[in-house]
Amino acid sequence: MKRIYSILSVLVLAVGLSLGTVGVAGADMTPTETLEEGIDKIVAVLKDPKVNTESGKREAIEELSEMAGNYFAFDELTKRAVGKPWLDMSEGQRTEFVQTFRKLLELTYLQKIRQYHDEKVEFTKELVKGNRAMVLTNVQAKDSVYSVNYKLIKRENRWLVYDVIGENISLVKNYRQQFNEILQKSSLEELVERLKKKVSALESGKVADPE
Repeated sequence: MKRIYSILSVLVLAVGLSLGTVGVAGADMTPTETLEEGIDKIVAVLKDPKVNTESGKREAIEELSEMAGNYFAFDELTKRAVGKPWLDMSEGQRTEFVQTFRKLLELTYLQKIRQYHDEKVEFTKELVKGNRAMVLTNVQAKDSVYSVNYKLIKRENRWLVYDVIGENISLVKNYRQQFNEILQKSSLEELVERLKKKVSALESGKVADPE
């Protein structure tokens, strides 16, 4: 499991969670163009020498978190990660779950901000069908090349990422498996509480790496 998180952390951090600012991706932008523009912005943040200090790192994380909310479909990601139990959840439960899960993702991946080492991104293919799209890329990281594919959904003429697949490891499917294992033995309420406890532990620094 730690290897899975390690791969996802590098790939998602390199080009995933933060993809620009409000209003950047207009109606005329393709999924690839949206990602390209966003990646330029995240790389600019990661290259800033301030990330090498604790205060600068916190500032960068806040900036990346704000960007993520603008271009990442956390509700779609969460719905797919939860699976069928999502249908039985009230609007209040869904809202709480999305907020908690988003915080968990940000703490899990953005805390690894210093793992970025000038990775290069090559866009290889774009597939669009209706309001869904997939953009295929390769990431050059040191002496290795990783495949990273993005799934996007179009809402109000904007493309939003709802899954990142690194080296055939889907962020959504990885969490869905974990959630299903918990829900087989526990209730939805207990799952949310477990996520909240994990978030609290990550915020306090008691958890250095995902289990």
